[in-house]
Amino acid sequence: MLELLPASAAMVFSLQSIVFMCIGLAVGLALGAIPGLGPSIGIGVLLPITFGLEPVAAMILLIGLYKGSLLGGTISAILLNTPGTSGAVATVIDGYPMSQKGFGKKALQGAILSSGFADICSDVFLIIGSVSLAGVALLFGPPEMFWVIIFALILTSTLSGQSMWKGFLSMGLGMLVGSVGRDPLVGTPRLGIGPDLGRINSLELVAVLIGLFAISEIFINLSTYKKSVSSKKSNNTTIYGPSINLSDIKESLKSFFIGTSTGTITGIIPGLGASAAAFLSYTITKSAYGGETKEGNFGEGVLPGVVSAESGNSAVSGSNMLPMFVLGIPGSSVAALLLAALGLQGITPGPGIFDDHGEVIYAIFLALIIANFINMIFANVMIKPLIWILKRDPKIVYPIVLFICMIGVYAVNNRMLDVGVTIGIGFLAYLMKKGSIPVAPMALAFILSGQLERGLRRSLQTSQGEWDIFISSSISQIGLVLCVLAVSLVVWQNLNNRRMKVEGDRIDEQDK
Repeated sequence: MLELLPASAAMVFSLQSIVFMCIGLAVGLALGAIPGLGPSIGIGVLLPITFGLEPVAAMILLIGLYKGSLLGGTISAILLNTPGTSGAVATVIDGYPMSQKGFGKKALQGAILSSGFADICSDVFLIIGSVSLAGVALLFGPPEMFWVIIFALILTSTLSGQSMWKGFLSMGLGMLVGSVGRDPLVGTPRLGIGPDLGRINSLELVAVLIGLFAISEIFINLSTYKKSVSSKKSNNTTIYGPSINLSDIKESLKSFFIGTSTGTITGIIPGLGASAAAFLSYTITKSAYGGETKEGNFGEGVLPGVVSAESGNSAVSGSNMLPMFVLGIPGSSVAALLLAALGLQGITPGPGIFDDHGEVIYAIFLALIIANFINMIFANVMIKPLIWILKRDPKIVYPIVLFICMIGVYAVNNRMLDVGVTIGIGFLAYLMKKGSIPVAPMALAFILSGQLERGLRRSLQTSQGEWDIFISSSISQIGLVLCVLAVSLVVWQNLNNRRMKVEGDRIDEQDK
């Protein structure tokens, strides 16, 4: 690793890389601040554009946008009671009351510092963890990878929404869409309708992911559009007031460590995102502080509440890339889009990624750290411009973003089929979201369907059709046990919740 650092550092500190990093951070801050325009839409728009860039510059641009959007959502949450991203929802609980009481500046400074340094800690964990686990992952053969993929799909399907069955339905749709094209082993066409689908190997990953995460969100925003964000007033909130001091930092250290550790662990698990990490961090921190601080009670505007939520949602950003780099399994929607970006650059994530593309990957890791420091500076500088942007009517943005997405998808292969796939998948995902069906399991199943099928069939070919190959090694046996436990726990929880609901209804009837 050390011998590759000089070359990796040269890639990161080039003028092109620094410019793209700053552009990504600035755009991310703006998109993150506007509700409905988060990192998924931003990366979806820029993803096809990166096709003509060098790998490091392309990834730096997208990573900068991702990190910028995390802080952009925080600024609108604290000052306008309008979280720009789902991860910033928990920040509103204490952030907005602080700004109403005249401590908006302190809340913003605490949020920016805790978010930035939690992100750095998570990135360090990513670097150490990916380098360490890559060697272990090399021990995985087709049967072991089969169980790893099954476990990831089960976790995503059961944790992404309130209904396990809706999660499995989404996963099944992803498997179905992933089967379109040619058989991965023998090359025969399947599930093709028309000559175009019969000739392609598979549906374009970029087209499907942009449809799932960007186009569907645009459809949602257009269908539920209200001119509420643009007309929001500050309502006694202020970006002025006292600054954060050493006493505030000392009091918030415990909440920072709780949030960072909780977010980092949560980020590793597919299906749990920044929002879940933020609320979990906030709940644990509130309990650890006994529900109150010297400033007052949690929920009434205390800095440790802001710090816990922000460190929790930001610490997810690094750790959810760990399974992506080491196993090729994205831990979130953003990680899935970054996986597609790596694919456009000819880089296939997996255990051998450090041997095949070591200089590029270490350059990306170095850029992750540097981007956090620049992001904290940009966030402080761009507060007033972001407030101005938030008070403008955002409806004109959605058609423009939709048009750019279509142009970008077409540019990848110069194929109108991909544009049709994007619109079709986007409309399907829109209907799924309206029906409270999570789209993350569908995305993960589509990405992993080919790898899962190859692992299954190659294992059976090796064993001459004997299914016991899937429990022949200790790793496979552990994988099977984990899969059974995951499903059993979710089923038990659903049955327990149903039983408690029935008992609650019975008690209510008796009280009447």
